[in-house]
Amino acid sequence: MTDPARILMYTQDSFGLGHLRRATNLANALVARRADLSVLMVVDSPLAPFFDLAANIDFVKLPTVVKVAAGVFRTGRMSIGYENVRRMRANLLREIVLRFAPDVLLVDHMPGGANRELVPSLEAIRRRGLPTRRVLGLRDIIDRPAVTREVWQREGVYRELERNYDLVLVYGSPEVFSTAEEYRIAEVMGDRVRYCGYVCSMEPVDDPRQVREKLGLAEEPIVVVMAGGGADAARLMHTYLEARKLLGEARPFSTLMVTGPFMPEIERKAVRDRARELGVRVRTTVGDSLSQINAADVVVSMAGYNTLSEILRFGKRAIVVPRPGPSAEQTLRARLLSERGLIDLLEPSELDPRRLAERIERALLGPREPGPRLPLDLDGVARASAALLGQLPAELRAREARVQPRPA
Repeated sequence: MTDPARILMYTQDSFGLGHLRRATNLANALVARRADLSVLMVVDSPLAPFFDLAANIDFVKLPTVVKVAAGVFRTGRMSIGYENVRRMRANLLREIVLRFAPDVLLVDHMPGGANRELVPSLEAIRRRGLPTRRVLGLRDIIDRPAVTREVWQREGVYRELERNYDLVLVYGSPEVFSTAEEYRIAEVMGDRVRYCGYVCSMEPVDDPRQVREKLGLAEEPIVVVMAGGGADAARLMHTYLEARKLLGEARPFSTLMVTGPFMPEIERKAVRDRARELGVRVRTTVGDSLSQINAADVVVSMAGYNTLSEILRFGKRAIVVPRPGPSAEQTLRARLLSERGLIDLLEPSELDPRRLAERIERALLGPREPGPRLPLDLDGVARASAALLGQLPAELRAREARVQPRPA
């Protein structure tokens, strides 16, 4: 009898939610398509699993490490030297890979893992001749191409790609950014690269009227302010509150502000205290962020991959302030989407209450339906999950037609 199909997913997220959200979207889509599939996620977010996992999905939590610069990490939550934590993580990863024996290994974002911690696992798969298909999943933008190419060359990533990977999935569109070419991936992998489109959650959402009822709102416009995990969101939140004060009663609207779970408590308290003075609702997290975005008339946010994908899914007017560092990822993405007419970009160097107030007022005065925009391919979940299932061994793929998917 053939063993059930197994997929192992490695994702390194430190103090963010973006990679974990994307991995969860894909894991849930995989088991929805194939009821006999088991998915094991290896994650290091302090909030893992955070997002709801469907049946047949489990996770292993690694000790957290935090990226502080290109290729540079530190220990996240323990007073232990980073090198000890790195070795611990590498040993755990190798043991998990060999014990779980996945048919497919999906590695998120870092081909060798954080500081090459996944390399011993990849080499063990190759040396032992295991049939595991190894897939790298990359978001649209990593960092400035020159920076990423230099780090990858220095760390031997291109050699690892050529030796240890069967396929690269790009969670983006070449019409927006040529990921495989800009980072020299196509040069190494050739036709083993596929663009999937943007991986955006396609979960059903509440009707905007239901969201308004829960918030106790009438027909006034809603501005939703969010910044992903929120670790560095305090400046945006405080600037928004001062912009709201400038707008006063001349432009009536309600605000829902979501600080994110990683905002330091002292900063969250300062935001809450100021928001209370202005009658602004503040939440640390919301159970259904998709429904909140869908109900918004305007969204003010940073430029994280998942947040922008979800904003664009619903065609919302968005004022976007990209994170200034440690990488240029958000800045590059925001500029590209602004050039396509999809968002209103406000550079971090230009962020002040007056400018933000002007942008909010302009967005609220505009027509409810956005003007002409170049569309974005948001079918990444379906394409990426199909590509991963296509990597299963032939005997397991042959069984797929006989497997009944779970009801939605």
